[in-house]
Amino acid sequence: MGLFDKLLKEGTEKLKEVTSEENKEKASAFLHSLKETVSEGAEQLKEVAKEVTSDENKEKAAEYFNTFKEAVSEGAEAIKEAAREATTEENKEKASAFFNSLKGSLEKQAEQIKTEATYAKEIYKEPEDGKTCRERILEILAAEFPEYTVRENVSPREFNGVGRFMDYSIVVYREGTPKLVIMLIDKTTTSHREYHWSREEAEKNNYPFINFVKHYPNTPEYISNRLHQYL
Repeated sequence: MGLFDKLLKEGTEKLKEVTSEENKEKASAFLHSLKETVSEGAEQLKEVAKEVTSDENKEKAAEYFNTFKEAVSEGAEAIKEAAREATTEENKEKASAFFNSLKGSLEKQAEQIKTEATYAKEIYKEPEDGKTCRERILEILAAEFPEYTVRENVSPREFNGVGRFMDYSIVVYREGTPKLVIMLIDKTTTSHREYHWSREEAEKNNYPFINFVKHYPNTPEYISNRLHQYL
């Protein structure tokens, strides 16, 4: 259960406790509307996240996340006001405390979203070292994983593959056993059958297989983080 769904569930249960009989229907309708709004916002976030790594959309993504934060804050205030109207006199203090807590949780989530968006912008900021993605990967492997050996342009036939293949860009070994297969790809690489046959051969042997997209920035921090996930 996601954070928003959890908060809405808690909010629904709490409203059942603190609202008067004549206002329960009104409160229930409000929470249903809120749930639809949050779900719609979540879908928009997913779409923006898909584009956050492309250079032309960085500013657009940052602006959207800032707008989302403001919308969440406004929504939290609206929840608080609705609670004040829907609750009975004797329970207003209890309800106010609950919705203050809810407001804080929503604002914390919005701040986290903004932080992650900012981090994504930094991660995908174009490096200025003039190096290719391959050069950075090889340098990081040598510096951070000295216990491994590295080979370039390895044929899947070395894994007993039979047929037509695309060579693996980099294969990382430990004690002679492949521990990671890396393919450097461009916009059209994955449309080739040979690429898929090569990937299937690695997966058939249970060798972890990852791609690095050459026209993406691929900062040293990003490359290092990905390699540490597998080695």
